[in-house]
Amino acid sequence: MTNDLLLDVENLKTQLPLDEGVLKAVDGVSFQIHRGETMGLVGESGCGKSMTVQTIMRIAPNFAEISGSVTFHRPNGDVVDLTTLNPYGSEMRSIRGGEVAMIFQEPMTSFSPLHTIGNQLIEAVRIHRPVSKRQAREIAVDMLDRVGLSNPRQRVDEYPHQLSGGMRQRAMIAMALSCEPSLLIADEPTTALDVTVQAQVLKLMRDLQAEFGMSILYITHDLGVIARMVDNVAVMYLGRVVEYTDVDSLFHNPKHPYTKALLKSIPKIGRKSRNRLESVQGSVPVPINRPSGCGFFPRCQVAIKGLCDRVDPPLVQVDERHNAACFLYPEVLEAVGETHPEGVSHGTA
Repeated sequence: MTNDLLLDVENLKTQLPLDEGVLKAVDGVSFQIHRGETMGLVGESGCGKSMTVQTIMRIAPNFAEISGSVTFHRPNGDVVDLTTLNPYGSEMRSIRGGEVAMIFQEPMTSFSPLHTIGNQLIEAVRIHRPVSKRQAREIAVDMLDRVGLSNPRQRVDEYPHQLSGGMRQRAMIAMALSCEPSLLIADEPTTALDVTVQAQVLKLMRDLQAEFGMSILYITHDLGVIARMVDNVAVMYLGRVVEYTDVDSLFHNPKHPYTKALLKSIPKIGRKSRNRLESVQGSVPVPINRPSGCGFFPRCQVAIKGLCDRVDPPLVQVDERHNAACFLYPEVLEAVGETHPEGVSHGTA
């Protein structure tokens, strides 16, 4: 369906010209988010997840070179490409924080330590909604109550350092949702929390999503969170999407060798304590002056020499629910005009 499309990211690229060369932080990313959907971006640190959402929000570094499109379907019916807007202009400021909100991993970096929680919520509300200061304060108190903070009329006058980590995270969610955005972008929002508080915050986000009818773009390296939170998921590696599917297909029938390696590295219940945990060999390289071929080639256990190190596999539909960028699938080979080398069977990753 296209009538419920909210965000359409198409071939998005964010390149940072540095003295050492061009850093391709985001290198041709494409995905869609529909209304009421939760979309996940997953991958190791350094894969380009955060830079992707920073580009969408137009808060990437000023010297970044951006191409591609980010088409946003606004609540008023307008359709706008966010990459064409002035990041400091009135239209982008209206969208950012009002129609698309964002929460971060560490709320202490989002809240000013010099102002109360309430003053910061009030400021956010009044930027995007035509209300008085008194009305904005009531909205702030109501939102703090809805996110589960006890004594919201007391908390609204407290400073960030007076709240625990979990309480600050709830306050940040309250600030993000105070203008009832269509899309909430959550960048590793529970990584710094213990597992009990993490579970509470995840439940809170699901409940608020149902209440507000908003979409969520969830960025994380935690596949356990992905399994609990999202409908569709894009796996990123070295600035690119290497697998794109619904969450059930990802866990029950992963296609890309990188995705399979990530899933194998999850600790299993019942695992014997003497057995070593599996891990993805090597690390994500810095995407500067990236060589030709598949970016995962140096770490891949099933790479095809002479092909994977020479040609970059595009993201192609390999079955009804799955897109993957791997030459183990004939659809990907056909897309670049290559043939399968002898002795390599389909889907043996």
